[in-house]
Amino acid sequence: MDLQSILSKLFANAGAVGIEGVFQFVFSPQLAYWSEVKASSRTEVGRHASPDVTIEVAEQDFLGIMAGMANVEELFASGRLKIGGNMGLATMLPQIIDHARNGGGAVAEKVDMNKRYPTPPRFSEKLTASLPTQVNVERRAREELSVTEFKSRYLPHGIPVVISNALHDWPLFKLSREESLVHFAELQGITRHGDYVKKTFSTERDFRSTSMADFIASLDSPAGKGADGEPPAYMGNNILPAALMQQIKYPAYFDTPLFIPPRIWIGPKGTLTPLHRDDTDNLFAQVWGQKTFTLAAPHHREALGTWSTAPEGGLDGCDFNPDAPDYQRFPKARDVTFLRVTLEAGDLLFLPEGWFHQVESVSTSLSVNFWVNSGRGW
Repeated sequence: MDLQSILSKLFANAGAVGIEGVFQFVFSPQLAYWSEVKASSRTEVGRHASPDVTIEVAEQDFLGIMAGMANVEELFASGRLKIGGNMGLATMLPQIIDHARNGGGAVAEKVDMNKRYPTPPRFSEKLTASLPTQVNVERRAREELSVTEFKSRYLPHGIPVVISNALHDWPLFKLSREESLVHFAELQGITRHGDYVKKTFSTERDFRSTSMADFIASLDSPAGKGADGEPPAYMGNNILPAALMQQIKYPAYFDTPLFIPPRIWIGPKGTLTPLHRDDTDNLFAQVWGQKTFTLAAPHHREALGTWSTAPEGGLDGCDFNPDAPDYQRFPKARDVTFLRVTLEAGDLLFLPEGWFHQVESVSTSLSVNFWVNSGRGW
């Protein structure tokens, strides 16, 4: 199949999952195609006069992506895939590819990526509602918590726990920030700028392509909050590049095939991810610095003004702000018990599926998290 046919198939139903725009692909100076995505799509040879996103990638790497042999985020991190233009729209490319590779059919309801949908209930809500109210997050030393106890005491009941001294065998944990820079050389990530908190999960956030090494080197003197209270730039939720995989270890609490490729989070003091919940279990490793988690049990969905990014749910945001509670608008939130826990360097937090969490960097911070396809929650 030629490149134009592959691109046509790739974007055939991208509009059905809420994506619109012009994607320009440049495979070489002499080889380029563009795809316009609206309610329907079309792909043409050459260069578009005003594309929304421009993607430069070698033909063989692109064919590897479409064959499932290469990861688009990994190619970006290593510099083998370059992105220009609307980075927010570009971040949807993995979803477009997954949709196409999983059949690419039309969906029952067109998804608007920046629309809020009602949040469906989850099994984890019934689970935590049946348990006594949790008033703190237990902290256990790694050497004292066996995998067997973890799987019997915490996992089946969806109970968060902090495991301390959990990263002592990670090479990355043993390196100073200066020593680690050599491992980040030539790698790139996507940073969030502006008021990314108020635009939570929106493609309208200000995303930028940034050198990882340069960003880490800038952390000692980050730009402070703007006059309107905008948080500092944040390199959040990037895939952990393959070049760094030898610097970490998968936690032993789940079978390795269940792990989704790990993600990396880097930022100065003051970065914030507002209250939300994920649709998988999560192991969150704090490598440098400190982060404070504010947690609420899954069954408080209605009290927290929860909304979803898609009709079937999955990634759920909240309108309630635990740092500035509006009890007139959310009176049931008075009954929510919020748990606050600060992760120190070397800590590993087990965050069960469905638990609401707000995350703030207390200091310059680097974290790695592992989402897990554990089969729980749905």
